[in-house]
Amino acid sequence: MTNRSDPTGKARPIESKAGPILAIETGGRACSVAIVKDGVAVAEEHIATDHGQSTLLMPMIERVRAEAGCDYAELGRIAVAVGPGSFTGLRVGLAAALGISLASGVPAVGISSFLAVGIGILQAPEARHRRGFILLDSRREEPFLVEIGDDDTFKFPPRVTTVADFDALLESAGPAVVFGDAPALARGADAFPPEVHVIQRAPQVVLVAARAADPERRYDLQPKPVYVRPPDVTMPKQP
Repeated sequence: MTNRSDPTGKARPIESKAGPILAIETGGRACSVAIVKDGVAVAEEHIATDHGQSTLLMPMIERVRAEAGCDYAELGRIAVAVGPGSFTGLRVGLAAALGISLASGVPAVGISSFLAVGIGILQAPEARHRRGFILLDSRREEPFLVEIGDDDTFKFPPRVTTVADFDALLESAGPAVVFGDAPALARGADAFPPEVHVIQRAPQVVLVAARAADPERRYDLQPKPVYVRPPDVTMPKQP
């Protein structure tokens, strides 16, 4: 089984049972939790924020679980967006997912944040017969980029790009569609070639669950952060 969302192509089978999916997304500019059963979000909570996931997330999970009337042991999987995204936000979401997994025995699985912006991305009417790109906010000037194929595979490994390089890519790409939440996509239609269609969309927690519900487990990643560049963390200097 090939892992379509892993640039290395290495799959990691994860045993799961039938049951609702607890989904967590904390790598973008929000803290989001949902419990999804049979493709329907039975409970969901979303708070737009750049900071504070560490204090927001567990109370949100408890409220969503209570609203859904679902004990942790009844879950089939715990799905968490693994990035790329905010270093701190990703770590908070992963810590919660792994902690709940350890306590409940329910398996935790990672899902690429790129693949949480849509399902069948190039199958939408506005995207057919076009090249597809996803450009995610990195909270810095250089956004995260992938090109997506018809079957939601990556055409090249995720990478950091400059806005100037991305604009040059679009100039030579021909008809294309771009999904994502990078600030560069909010510049207005005049900033892009006329044959490029832009759809501003952040990673969605319900789509994290949808990817994790794939019966072939094509999108499973290990529950650990995906960093396209080294995290912006420095060690304290020795006295």
